[in-house]
Amino acid sequence: MPTTVTAAPPTPNGDLHLGHLSGPYSAADIYARARRLEGEQVRFVTGADTHQSYVLTRAIERGVDPVEMAGDYAEALRAVFRAAGFSLDAFVIPQRSPVHREMVRDFVTRLYQTGKIVPRTGPALHCPRCDRYLFEAHVSGRCPHCGADSDGNSCEECAFPNQCVDLGDPVCNRCGATPETRQCERLVFPLDDYAERLRSFHASVTMSAQLEELCDAMLATRLPDIPVTHPTDWGIPVPVPGFTDQRVYVWAEMVPGYFAALRSGGAADWRAAWNASSVVQFFGFDNGYFHAILFPALMMAYDAGLRLPSAFVTNEFLELDREKFSKSRAHAIWAESMLGRVPGDVVRFALAYHRPEAERTSFTWDGLRRLVDEELAGRWQGWLSDLFGRLGSLRPHPSLESATLTPSQEAFVAAVSAVAERCWTHYSARSFSPAAAVRCLIELVRLSRAHAAANARTYAARPGSSRAGVALALEAWAALVLAQSAYPIMPEFGRALWSALRDGEPRRVRGLLTPTVSQTSRPVSFFAPLPPDVEIEVAAGTLGPALLETRR
Repeated sequence: MPTTVTAAPPTPNGDLHLGHLSGPYSAADIYARARRLEGEQVRFVTGADTHQSYVLTRAIERGVDPVEMAGDYAEALRAVFRAAGFSLDAFVIPQRSPVHREMVRDFVTRLYQTGKIVPRTGPALHCPRCDRYLFEAHVSGRCPHCGADSDGNSCEECAFPNQCVDLGDPVCNRCGATPETRQCERLVFPLDDYAERLRSFHASVTMSAQLEELCDAMLATRLPDIPVTHPTDWGIPVPVPGFTDQRVYVWAEMVPGYFAALRSGGAADWRAAWNASSVVQFFGFDNGYFHAILFPALMMAYDAGLRLPSAFVTNEFLELDREKFSKSRAHAIWAESMLGRVPGDVVRFALAYHRPEAERTSFTWDGLRRLVDEELAGRWQGWLSDLFGRLGSLRPHPSLESATLTPSQEAFVAAVSAVAERCWTHYSARSFSPAAAVRCLIELVRLSRAHAAANARTYAARPGSSRAGVALALEAWAALVLAQSAYPIMPEFGRALWSALRDGEPRRVRGLLTPTVSQTSRPVSFFAPLPPDVEIEVAAGTLGPALLETRR
């Protein structure tokens, strides 16, 4: 079955830092590459979340046009994704996509005409000093569910939604005034009407324990009515008479936005492509309610025949030196700067190793140096340099397909095969874990180095013997296993290692595979130690002081 992979679109109000890059974007690319290597048809799509209120508040703060600012930042985000080697089929910028706007308007119109969203008057926050309706980025207070500091409509800490009027001690984020409550008519989506269907859906979809708990906790009480329009001037105008001066709630816009991205990614009939594929969605846990509850319910309301996602893959926050990334305290490493000075594969490897899957993890420069200097440039490069040196001097190499293996060689094949299978298990949606996959890759190299050491006497004393030839061919086979297993995380390395040993592109192969490329006497360099002043170089290239932290 084909696979559709989506990553929650980043907000174009600032540059991406490593914390953002470590979340849904690198993970979705790893998953998409793994599926393609297995021979599956994959469409991997995302875009810019242009109509988030955080774009408008940032533009107001800077005194610039929000459309121009969002467009500039969206292009910067696209460039970062390209530098990181993400294999996207579509990156949609809404204000430049007629398809996106058309599909959002159709989505909202159909929901209204079928009675799935309805006009309703209810309490809302208003700042009397700014004369502004307050929601999302415009207001903050204490979360009514966990008590943490929270912006309007959703809490980053516990991931529960709020109604803004239920925030504790709310303040206008622009002027600091205490808002007042006024009555406001909006189009709302009665989310609780879909509670039972959501329970059935959650029983079949793959997701983390954290997300299961969030869904169970929310469904244990009555689900709130969700406004899908807001009286603001930022966003796509509501195509419903009487509400044309309001704008579509950006989180409701995201559902047809995914459909539009699929269409932009080459699916002429997006509905047929969506329904014919397994849909796997990547997002931060703080967006869990939107993707696991609101979006499926909106899909049910829009078209009962739509296939719902088969898996949700979430992440927690990556911290820097055990503290949250923070622009205001200059406590951040910006992705553009990092990727300009450290090879993309190395950055991807480090982010996978430290990926915050079930809990927050921390990035440190010392940790990066250990991973690169000791592991990649040390153990990996040392073994591969020795291997290619041996391949250049020991010939002919026997075919492994007809070789008779000794008990120790059979044990080596079994050990490498078991680790590789475990690695690929961690590329599946049900057990997805780049952090675990990276550790499998490290174990593959350890096994291969041990095999080389165990056969050192044979290589030296009887280099032309059949035993030495088979041992060397098995070592080269292990390098091919490493190439295909590392490819989803480090595509350039995987491709280079594979092509140094065998013709063609990397592919997922089980069983023994004999190297076929003969020009292996030349030195092959895959990894080098980090420059001694890389921290200073990255900091010098940082754009952070001029930017605002993005939401994802």
